[in-house]
Amino acid sequence: MNPKRNNFIEKIFENMYQSLDSMFNDGQFSFPLNMESGKPYFYGYTMQVGPDGKPVIHEYGNLDQAGLSDSSAKAIRSDSEYREPIVDVFNDQDGKVRLIAELPGIVKDNIKITENQGVVTIKAENGERKYQASIPTGKRLDSSKSKTKFNNGVLELEIPVKKSDDEKNIRIE
Repeated sequence: MNPKRNNFIEKIFENMYQSLDSMFNDGQFSFPLNMESGKPYFYGYTMQVGPDGKPVIHEYGNLDQAGLSDSSAKAIRSDSEYREPIVDVFNDQDGKVRLIAELPGIVKDNIKITENQGVVTIKAENGERKYQASIPTGKRLDSSKSKTKFNNGVLELEIPVKKSDDEKNIRIE
């Protein structure tokens, strides 16, 4: 690698480190007061473009966004011992909804998936690792024809959208 380029990259990371260090030292970034020592806390988000062209933002983790800058007790989602996994939802053109969930450290036998009125719930446990998510799809699903795969901590779920067989003609009087 070119020494000038390497020096440039080192300066970028040094500047980022100095900025973060000054934020912590100046009190611009603080942790919520009710954090327990030795327990992992995290916050993240995924952003995709939805089928309507608008951005869809999904937050995950056990900290609210406020937990990144607010020291209030509400910042920690301590109401549950479960983490919310990263889940991507795809509405396929062929009338199926695909969900891909990241469940690291989980084995297949410890995963429970349910569907109720278009809301898919995933719950998984393996020792200290516990995940739970309820994902609204906005569609009527035919869960009896679903297909699942689980490999290396990644769950892939494909559920067909239910065809409307309730359509009836209404006679005009």
